[in-house]
Amino acid sequence: MTKIVGIGVCGEGEASRYMEKTLKEFERLCDYTLIVVNGNFKPEIELIEKYGFQYYIDEREWGKFQPAIKTDLLKFAGEMFHPDWVVALDMDEVFAPEFTREKAEELIANQPDEIAYHFMIVNLYNDEQHFAHSTGIQRFWNIRFYKFAPEYGLQFQRKALHCGLAPPIAYKYGWYAPYYVLHYGLMKPEDREAKARRYDKYDPHKIHKQGNYYEELRADLPMRLWDAKGLLAKLADARECKPRKTPKIRPE
Repeated sequence: MTKIVGIGVCGEGEASRYMEKTLKEFERLCDYTLIVVNGNFKPEIELIEKYGFQYYIDEREWGKFQPAIKTDLLKFAGEMFHPDWVVALDMDEVFAPEFTREKAEELIANQPDEIAYHFMIVNLYNDEQHFAHSTGIQRFWNIRFYKFAPEYGLQFQRKALHCGLAPPIAYKYGWYAPYYVLHYGLMKPEDREAKARRYDKYDPHKIHKQGNYYEELRADLPMRLWDAKGLLAKLADARECKPRKTPKIRPE
C-alpha cells in the first residue's frame, strides 16, 4: 500500500481557531504526520500530542524564512517516514469529505505517471455558507497532494511569502483532482485583518503577491452561496480533471 505522510506548519493561536479540523484530515488520510511548530506554543503542542503526531519546534521568523522552514519540514518527513506521497495542508484547511484515503489511492493507481495534484481552494467568507470569489480573494487551484520525489529537488520556491506547499516541480507538472479544499482562514473579518497586518509588516511594497489580494483582505466583498455538491459535479466534468497523457518530467 502507498505510504502517505501529512505535513503542516503551525503558528501561534492555531489551536483556538481551525487547527483541529486540519489535524482530523491528516488522521483520516495519512499513515504518519509531521508538524513543525513555528515557536514554542503549549496549546498547539498539546493538540498535536492529542492526535499522536510527530512534531518539532522551529523558531525562525515565518515572514522571512518560510521557504527554509517548509523545505526542512519536507526533508525531515522524508528522513523519518520515507513517504511515497505527501498531503500538505495549512492549519485552516480541510479537503472535501468525498476525498477519502480510497480516492487518494485511486488517483495514484489510475494515473501512475502523475507526480502532483492541484485542488480547488475555496475561501469561506463571513460564515460557512458563503465564499468569496473576487479578483483578489477567489477560488483557485493549488497543490495539496504530491509524490515525495527528492530526485527532482525538495527546495521550496525562494520567496519570503507565498512560496506554496510543495517544491516547484509539483506546480510545474501537477495535474488536477476533482475535489476542493475549504479554506477557513479568511472567513472571519478579524482573521482577514490579522493577515493584512502581517502582510503590512512583511510585504509592505506588495511584491510577493500579484493582483489586489492585499487590498481585498480589508474590503467588504460580495458573498456567494457555497454549494459543495454543485462544485463537485462541475469538477467531475471538468476537462482539466480528466486523465491525461502525462508529459515527460524534465529535471531542472
